[in-house]
Amino acid sequence: MPEVAAPIDVSVVVPVYNELDNLDPLLRRVHDALEPTPWTWELVAVDDASTDGSGDHLDVAATDRPWLRVLHFAANRGQSAALAAGFRHARGRIVGILDADLQTYPEDLPTLVERLDTDGVDAVVGIRAERQDTGWKKFSSRFANGVRNWLTREDIVDTGCPLKAIRADALRQLPVFNGLHRFLPTLLRMHGAVVVQVPVRHAPRVHGHSKYGTWDRAFRGLRDALGVRWLQDRHVDWTLR
Repeated sequence: MPEVAAPIDVSVVVPVYNELDNLDPLLRRVHDALEPTPWTWELVAVDDASTDGSGDHLDVAATDRPWLRVLHFAANRGQSAALAAGFRHARGRIVGILDADLQTYPEDLPTLVERLDTDGVDAVVGIRAERQDTGWKKFSSRFANGVRNWLTREDIVDTGCPLKAIRADALRQLPVFNGLHRFLPTLLRMHGAVVVQVPVRHAPRVHGHSKYGTWDRAFRGLRDALGVRWLQDRHVDWTLR
């Protein structure tokens, strides 16, 4: 069971797998983005059994950063498992999600968190504006997104955008499975959450490399989308009078 600790306002969950060169700028930028806000906050970094020293680097960084908490997987389990572990251990009433590759901006997180209250919604998810990826990657992403939306009868513009802010209470209702990260807005809506989409900034990858190939992601995504469609059709919805 996760440790019991005092609740805070915002937990930022970041899955980490072999992102050593990105970690120092990641920590600095998250701190600089959130420290001026009125919120209490933490960064929960989930090391997915990195082999490049990322886990050890995070442990050293945490010694003088009380806002940094590091979880370590015993073996590589993937992005969905890392997010699920981060969600379970997060203390915040709001959970922000960010990738460690810094292609989305930590500086955009406060805007997403603020909109949860100003819009009175349960989740604010990003749409990567002016994506700084190759033409093939952008095309394959749009195609996969279209297929997912068609199968799940959804209108999520950019389900692959990692930048999100979600009320922790809404996250606790979700089923956990491999591929969860691709369907968070859809699953949230299935459980009655109100989700809005907003443009966020996007940058080219400076360090490291993508952990996903086009075809393996496509086949897994199709299988997962069929599973989510089944969940939608079999979902039980009830209220007490």
